[in-house]
Amino acid sequence: MSAKTLLELPEEFEQYRPLIEETMKPVVLIDADAGKTTLFQSKFAGDPYFPLAMEYPKNASGQPLKLLAQVNFAELPKHLPNFPEEGIVQFYIDGYDDVLGMDFDNGKNQEGFRVIFHDTVIHDEAQLIQDFSFVEKEDEEMYFPVEREMTLSFKTGFEPLSIDDYRANDIYSHILTTIEDNETLEDAFYDALTGDGLKIGGYPFFTQEDPRAYGDYTDSTILLLQIDSVGDDILWGDCGVGNFFITEEELKNKDFSNVLYNWDCH
Repeated sequence: MSAKTLLELPEEFEQYRPLIEETMKPVVLIDADAGKTTLFQSKFAGDPYFPLAMEYPKNASGQPLKLLAQVNFAELPKHLPNFPEEGIVQFYIDGYDDVLGMDFDNGKNQEGFRVIFHDTVIHDEAQLIQDFSFVEKEDEEMYFPVEREMTLSFKTGFEPLSIDDYRANDIYSHILTTIEDNETLEDAFYDALTGDGLKIGGYPFFTQEDPRAYGDYTDSTILLLQIDSVGDDILWGDCGVGNFFITEEELKNKDFSNVLYNWDCH
């Protein structure tokens, strides 16, 4: 079965199938469940894999950042072009900051967040930090979108350009013009191409707008990670979503120093 036959569209949009199918790209969908993990496993929240010899990431005030997500590429299906096949990538954000470490003026400023890639994984736990109690201090309030440690499992798929992606207005311009006076069709089109969920690769979802439409972010076309609000376990503000983006060249070079971080909510 080809990627294109997997695309489900409302009947009203079958005439546009060739156009929409041209945008299809691979995605790894994430299923997250509350549970304990080892230091090496892929996870949301919990304790990271972190060598004693490395300096733990901190914010500008010297407070430790908290692990949002860890992806062990050895556990990830070999489905996404240019992604590493081994090593561990980690996403840390500032839990002592009510905007969770995001810089509204420069989404690539890693002062309030950090993306760290461990190219070589040390399996001797004696060389790793075991106690992370220093991250959360009882007398200080911490904001954090993930309520509990979660195990991750992965499933491969393909998906079309989402309606929130900054390129959608141009690529879907004919469709959008055709249905602009029909609210029912508009809603059906947006629902079919929402882009929401937990995933790596594919296309993003936003509750506001795509920050890559402005400034120097247009090359950050690869969705490195998307963590959407899910039930009682994950909540960004008022049911928002968090995304991390990288350029194709940076991903090929395993350079995670210039990742774009964004989150928004209703």
